[in-house]
Amino acid sequence: RHNAHLWMFGANGVKIFTPDGATEVKTIAPEKVCKETTNDDGSIRARCDFSDVVSDGRKYVWAAVARGVPMIDIFRIDTGDLVGSFATCGSPGQLDYHPLREEVWVHCSAFSNTTASHIDVFSAVSPAASIPATISLHDNTALRSNGKLTVAAELGDVAYSTVNGQPYLYKIDMAQRSVMEQYDMGGAEPNPKFFGVYDMAYSPKNGHIFVRAEVCCTCGSDESDTLECGRYGASNITLTIDGTDVVEEGQCGRHCRGGPTDTIGVMEFDPATEKVIGQHSFVGSAPVNAPFASPDGEHIILFGMNGGKTVEILKAGSSGFKSSLEATITLDFNTTNVEEYNVFDDFAYIQQGDMNLFVVSSSSDYKVAIVDMNSPNKDVSYVILKNMPYVDRSRSRQVEHVEGTDYVWVGGREQDEAYVINVATKQLIRTFTEVDARKLLSVTHHAFFDQASDFGSYLGQTGPASSATVETIEASTSEDTAPWRDGSLSSASGSTSSAKSLTDDDGSSNSNDALSIAALALSCVAIAAVLASFLANKKDPASGANKGLPLTSHEADDASLAVSLAVPPSVN
Repeated sequence: RHNAHLWMFGANGVKIFTPDGATEVKTIAPEKVCKETTNDDGSIRARCDFSDVVSDGRKYVWAAVARGVPMIDIFRIDTGDLVGSFATCGSPGQLDYHPLREEVWVHCSAFSNTTASHIDVFSAVSPAASIPATISLHDNTALRSNGKLTVAAELGDVAYSTVNGQPYLYKIDMAQRSVMEQYDMGGAEPNPKFFGVYDMAYSPKNGHIFVRAEVCCTCGSDESDTLECGRYGASNITLTIDGTDVVEEGQCGRHCRGGPTDTIGVMEFDPATEKVIGQHSFVGSAPVNAPFASPDGEHIILFGMNGGKTVEILKAGSSGFKSSLEATITLDFNTTNVEEYNVFDDFAYIQQGDMNLFVVSSSSDYKVAIVDMNSPNKDVSYVILKNMPYVDRSRSRQVEHVEGTDYVWVGGREQDEAYVINVATKQLIRTFTEVDARKLLSVTHHAFFDQASDFGSYLGQTGPASSATVETIEASTSEDTAPWRDGSLSSASGSTSSAKSLTDDDGSSNSNDALSIAALALSCVAIAAVLASFLANKKDPASGANKGLPLTSHEADDASLAVSLAVPPSVN
């Protein structure tokens, strides 16, 4: 229960699996976690949107469940039990965890019902504790405040946020929980079609923030930027041309992405100098869609609006200097009917052991690309999810690496499927059917392993009892959640594509049990040793009266600190 697990959120409620998907260890029914909302016609609907989920790695897993419902669901990280639903600001969207402050920050689409704030803050130690926030990202409370949020240990007590349709990058004081500065990203002489900023990524390597610009476009006539206005139609938009406001028929924001006016792309902002130091406008000849950063910040990933044909990898340089293009990767994905669209909304960047992999899956194909970032030519391997052409609507695929393992999960919401691949063997090992994999989240109980490491350091021991490789026994599975016992896998457990994975799982169970028993026995011995030491000191007070006994050596202090600052992964 403390090792890494994969949590799946969707219309089926919450399901918790072992990393390879072989065992479903817990299910929370949708009626317990989804939220009832009232439709325009007065009917009741249970919403299971799960706009974002995050683990704090210590006590809880957090979920923004339903659009329009100002509530956050919180689950126990070790048991998966629902702790409760907690009130927050309107329509909660992005969640982000700050490991040093031990706080969860919530970016909402509307003001809080209790405070004038677009962003709410929870204590990860005590979620019920009240933390007032007055973070107003625009003055008109009737406007929605969809946006992105960046918090990181490297940024200290500062966070950054964007709001759709606003030209500002907001700098937020996390201690005072208020906006301390806003930077106009349009510049002194803005592009007349500039609309605002939205997507962003942060690189801890150089401390830069990469912000994606939004633009406006005219439509509906031969003189317009585009002839057709699309399914959403046009409205009056105001463009500032040579200092004069001009009203035109057109659109703004995501409707103009990839069009002829979408030439600004991603702006690279240096917080130290508070300046934009460069632009990354295109991936090849196609407009860039959104920036993503590797966990260490060494690389910035730019997806192009070209059907997934190319991806650019930027190399983060020194602070204050524009990042440089390191590689352009050509990918073999189906581009039929999506030649000018973005097909990537997520990826997994795996840095463990000898692995340095970039994993991505096109939403218009049944393939997963695995890019070896250590190879000079960025070699690409493919895993086939289905041997058939893709004919469904292009829809985003989430890609989630289960921390510390070789397993990556890929969502297939359009097909009500989910897939598990082994990136070491480059094989598909399991397919789940009739599931709503709306959000996938790797969850590891880091606090447990921190304590195990600290305790082992205190005792001066080595081995399973003192390292972060403590094996634990999975909770027994009930008959209701174990349909795989007869060899068949339904919507709860998927279908096996590789017999080897089940064989390996069964063959390792005895050794896992033995390690678990050994770890438990060593823990009992350690507790007895501590009690004996305490009693001995109590009987001989003179021996400890003038000299305190150090709990750890200097080496243990350094190792403990390194482990305690480990940051669990989260959903972009």
